This record gives sequence, structure tokens and C-alpha cells, in this order.
Amino acid sequence: MITPDTAVIICAGPSLDQLSARAWRDVATAGAIVAVNGACAATACARHGVRFTLLAAMDLNLGLVERVPRLAELWKTTPAWRVTSADAADVEAESYIVEVDEEHGVHGWSDQADEGYKGGSTGMIVGNWLANRWPADTASIRERRAVASLSGKAIHPRGFRRLAYLGLDMQPLDGRHADGAGTHASGFSGSLERHARVSAAWGLFCSEAAKRGVEVVNLTPGTGLETMPRTSLPEWLSESSSGSSGSSEFLGVAPRGTEELRGTEELRGTAP
Repeated sequence: MITPDTAVIICAGPSLDQLSARAWRDVATAGAIVAVNGACAATACARHGVRFTLLAAMDLNLGLVERVPRLAELWKTTPAWRVTSADAADVEAESYIVEVDEEHGVHGWSDQADEGYKGGSTGMIVGNWLANRWPADTASIRERRAVASLSGKAIHPRGFRRLAYLGLDMQPLDGRHADGAGTHASGFSGSLERHARVSAAWGLFCSEAAKRGVEVVNLTPGTGLETMPRTSLPEWLSESSSGSSGSSEFLGVAPRGTEELRGTEELRGTAP
């Protein structure tokens, strides 16, 4: 189900609290493990020692750090590559994504390397960005290599052909987060109309991804999002019967060394 060609994108929904140790072991085999917003601060991720390769948060300068305990410190200290909005240029990060949607003539997906379709979710933005390849022109290559050198981090691979989402609960009128991942309610939960609008955007995102050979699947147990292909994995539930494993402290480090990450980029034709 999860392979080195898969980017697992972990959102902050409460289903993270119910995943088994088996689920987290499977996640660890992915080619990229991405934290969306407060997911990196979730108690479940800390308990299982999830080693994120990428942290993505678009609203750090809009109050997100106040609503997610530990996020500011994790963002500052993580060895993972960090991406945020181009509208938050004052926020320290390795990459900045230009958020676009229908107002910019973009419907469901952007093919521009520095853009991501927002559609109401950071998960969409970073998924779009991860599936696109790094630009191959000399100036862009030099720029990201300089960023990597300055930060001491490996350039994160891109060009993934499979995006698998976890913690994407999307239950109507229920905007709760996993323990530790935020005290606020997710934006989609404000009304049934808002939920329907964001769900439709997810459906468009998946449709446009498929046209480009990118598979998108939701592995979230009991998800309320009906517009994305879903896969049920019963063995990923019942944490109480599976026990827990991993460190009780958030590790926040990439699962492979710098050279392996660079090698993955080269295999995808996106070498730095």
C-alpha cells in the first residue's frame, strides 16, 4: 500500500489518535512523510516517533502557532524541509509556495513548480507542490542548493506519483484535531455549505491529479470526505490492542540520510 514512491501527507484530524503501531510502521516506509499544520505536534506522532521529512504550514503568520502548542518550537528546530506560503515571506522556511485557485485561472491543479492549488486545505497545496517536479533551469537549481547548504538539510524530493493522506477526517461540522495538534476548529467545519465546498475542491484536485498520472488516496479510517478515493485498512485501527512503539519524544528527523534523499530526487529526474 505504501512504497518509497508514495508521499504520505499527514493532516491533523482526530483519527490519528486511533491508529495502531502497525499503521505507523507502514507509514515509515514512505518516500516522504509530510506534516500538515499541527500534525507534527500531535501526541500520536510523538508517541510513535514519526520522522517527518517535510513540514507544511501556510498560516504560521496568521495565528496558527498560537493555536497549536509546540508548533513554533518544532518549526524552528526540525531538520525536516519546511514549506510555507509565499505570502508569509517573513516566516523562516526552505521553500515558499504561491497559493492559487480559480481566481487565478487555476482549476484543481497548478502545473507551475512554485504553485499549489489551495481549494481550502494546506493538504491540497502541498500535495500539488510535491507531485510537481523541481524546476530544472540552472538558476533554480543553484537557488535550492544554496538553501540546502545554508540550512544543512537535504533538498526534499518531489515528483511523487502517489499521494496518500492520513488524518484527513473531514467530518461535517466536526473540526476537532488530534490530541496536541490544535485547539481550534478546522475551517471546513464552519457550516455544511463550507464542508461541501471544500469536499468539491478535493474532488476536483483528485480528478486533475489523475489526468497527470498522479494517484491520490485517502487512508484515513472513517473519513467523512466522499470525493476522494478511499482505502480501508482495518489493521491500522485499535491501537489499544496493538500497543504502541517508538520514542515518547518527537524526533522530527528525516528517515534517511542526506545522500539517500538526493538519490531519490535523481531517480525521479528531479536532482538538485
